[in-house]
Amino acid sequence: MDPQFWDSISANTYLADLSGPLQLHQGTADTEVPVTFAETLAQGIQAAGKSVELYTYQGDNHDLSKSFDLAMSRTIQFFDTYLKK
Repeated sequence: MDPQFWDSISANTYLADLSGPLQLHQGTADTEVPVTFAETLAQGIQAAGKSVELYTYQGDNHDLSKSFDLAMSRTIQFFDTYLKK
């Protein structure tokens, strides 16, 4: 195992290079990407001094099928606030 190699390909290594805010959505019952991954990423973004919004959806899966409308509403608000010209 080569930690230096894994660090070099990890997005977490480059969080200080973010040029704008990020919004993350995560289902707590996601079996493909554990919720701890999103939490760790959000913490890393904050530690890098960058802006992040993390929304978790209790009992929802990877595709947020139970919370899709709420997630899309939040996404549209994020777009309108930070990206829309």
